[in-house]
Amino acid sequence: MQKITKIIIPAAGLGTRFLPITKTIPKEMLPLDNKPALHHVLQEAVDAGLNKVNIIISPHKTAVIDYFSSDEKLEKILQENKKSYLLDDLTKLLSQTTIEYTIQQTAQGVGHALLQVKDFIQPNEFFAMSYPDDIIKGEQSEFIDLIKASQEHKAIIFGLTQIPKEKISAYGVINPGKFLNNNLVEIKDFAEKPTPENAPSNLAIIGRFILHHDLFKYLEKLSYHTKKETIWFDAIKMMIEDGYKVLGYQIKGHRFDTGTPEGWINCINNINKKY
Repeated sequence: MQKITKIIIPAAGLGTRFLPITKTIPKEMLPLDNKPALHHVLQEAVDAGLNKVNIIISPHKTAVIDYFSSDEKLEKILQENKKSYLLDDLTKLLSQTTIEYTIQQTAQGVGHALLQVKDFIQPNEFFAMSYPDDIIKGEQSEFIDLIKASQEHKAIIFGLTQIPKEKISAYGVINPGKFLNNNLVEIKDFAEKPTPENAPSNLAIIGRFILHHDLFKYLEKLSYHTKKETIWFDAIKMMIEDGYKVLGYQIKGHRFDTGTPEGWINCINNINKKY
């Protein structure tokens, strides 16, 4: 199986839950310690060998491009003051990656965003996708195990985590099939934000995925509108019906949901703990 080296990061959302700060600062650029959330997500990818990156942004998110670009004036000042080390983490990260940017002109959800980068992925190629709202801290990059599972089973892989029953209605939840081992399970179907009594399991989908190029042809069969941002799961359901192997992998690290101000603050307070 071909080595998996590419990752797509959809980061074109409006960040309305963080207004008014996201009027000028993209949600993905809000700081978690001294780095923006997107830096942490990209580092996790690079640590797993995912060094070809396509970040999908909206037209006003030029701060993302600015952050991941060199700044000769700043670098010269830091060098003159013997403080170049302050950029070491970012410089090292950029030396390990090639980053492309795709503009999603209108916020029409992840499925629509993925179709904008169809040409980034080759036919028959597996690739990774990461949501920038999910920050995961553990002993190693979660993508290492997801890639391994995908290559071993020639399967699409969804990252999963167990969620308390009383909180399950905030998540997409899988209907599990056969467990292949303690962490790996077949996915039969999905339920989007089910009530606790109707949830098919307590295994919630989080923003780490290994996908296949064939997903694009299924996405093209769907229609999109701005109020159905999870529609791309419908394409995965169609793939399952057509016999594609789709598995869920329970992550080992600690996952922080930074998609809300409360979750972001919780991440700030706990990001440096050992898990």
